[in-house]
Amino acid sequence: MITKVQGSLGWMLVVAAFAGCGGTQPPAEVPEAEGSSSTARRGGSGMGISAEIGALDEADTQAVFEKAAGKLMRCFEQGMRRVPYLGGEVRLAARVTESGGARWVYVKDSTLGDRQAETCMVETLRGVSWPKPVGGEGLAENSYHFDPSADERPPVSWSADALGAPFQDALPRLTSCRKDAGTGVMKATLYVDPDGKVVSAGVSGSDDRAEAAASCVVDALRGVTFPSPGSYDAKVSVTID
Repeated sequence: MITKVQGSLGWMLVVAAFAGCGGTQPPAEVPEAEGSSSTARRGGSGMGISAEIGALDEADTQAVFEKAAGKLMRCFEQGMRRVPYLGGEVRLAARVTESGGARWVYVKDSTLGDRQAETCMVETLRGVSWPKPVGGEGLAENSYHFDPSADERPPVSWSADALGAPFQDALPRLTSCRKDAGTGVMKATLYVDPDGKVVSAGVSGSDDRAEAAASCVVDALRGVTFPSPGSYDAKVSVTID
């Protein structure tokens, strides 16, 4: 069963910089509080910057998320074939271009624990048509909760500390995955079987560059043998910073 948990809309600034004769590159996009229509700033170099917020129609954007729910459910069902007790919440974020396409989509937060299902969901939202934002590019986010099968025994809930020394030993490689992609703090959710092997793992991150680091993180986790959770599989989420 899939339940839409929460929908929210945010706005992305599109910054136009007017460089001097030196050909200075424009600065990175500057976040602005929701509700502002435009702003003018002056950087430390004396460069004038004008920025506008792109506004997405909330009802139309929510309709896109709701229409996509069926395809997202199929992604989840495919994951359940690999991990019968699969379940959790996934928050997806998309940057919408002025033409109504997706510049990027990424998993902003997830406790699902299956990267293949998460990737399927990202690709689903990349392929939909979005309402055209007004005044710049927009950012849309939505959360979905996927209930595990009532016929399956749920995994044991584990704390990050239970992963012990093997996780600490793997952390440098995991951090390298994150840094190589240029992304910020990431979270991994994994299922560990009685032999200490990773059955499945999923990844979320603080920005769209986390997608480039995800496979590296999952591969690194799969190569680790963790302490045994006992006679049944365990589920645990860890932070990679």
